[in-house]
Amino acid sequence: MVKRTAVVSLPDTATIEETLLTIPGVREARIMRTSETDIGEVHIIASPRRAPKKIVRDIETLLVVRFAYRIDYRRVSLVQIPDSGTADRVTLGRVEQIQQPDCTYMEVDLVNGLQRFTGRCAVGDDPAEAASRATIMALNGLFAPQSPLELAGVQCTTFGARQVVTTYVTYQDIALEHVLGTTFVRSSVAEAAARSVLAATNRRLAGWLPDQHSTPALSMARG
Repeated sequence: MVKRTAVVSLPDTATIEETLLTIPGVREARIMRTSETDIGEVHIIASPRRAPKKIVRDIETLLVVRFAYRIDYRRVSLVQIPDSGTADRVTLGRVEQIQQPDCTYMEVDLVNGLQRFTGRCAVGDDPAEAASRATIMALNGLFAPQSPLELAGVQCTTFGARQVVTTYVTYQDIALEHVLGTTFVRSSVAEAAARSVLAATNRRLAGWLPDQHSTPALSMARG
């Protein structure tokens, strides 16, 4: 049964649907109204990157805050479908050191299929560390609103005539996991550091990300 915090008219259907699209992970939204003051059903197509219960809770909260409307979670129908063109691995899009009057920072773009995530970290004495932290920040965008990945260490070494960057990354969920990544320096130490973080994490992302073990083409949840 739908409960209301106040008896007021809701905005038009398109406005409510557009507002629902601002929720992380929501790709499409349709509502079925029973009257000017009531919503009978909410139908959502979402990415499998977030837990369905979190998306449903976000829908409930958004409707209350924006429209003073409280909906029973059982009226929300949610289906999770992988985005078209989603890549199996995260790839490095850009590593750039940006100078501003008050700060110099490293910015890293990562690409995952049709999605792009950006991380930024202030540069101190170690551009490799700054690039590594920016990469971790971008990767944590895959897990939003959680940030389970942390940088534990960065080391630049030389093997023969080649420079190598190794990064040590931890992942915290039920248990703490430790991974290492190593990459030869090509164009810059900062770029190598970013690639090293991806080398450490890419092979584990499929197991870390939520809902990766549900039906490959389609996963469904109600409430």
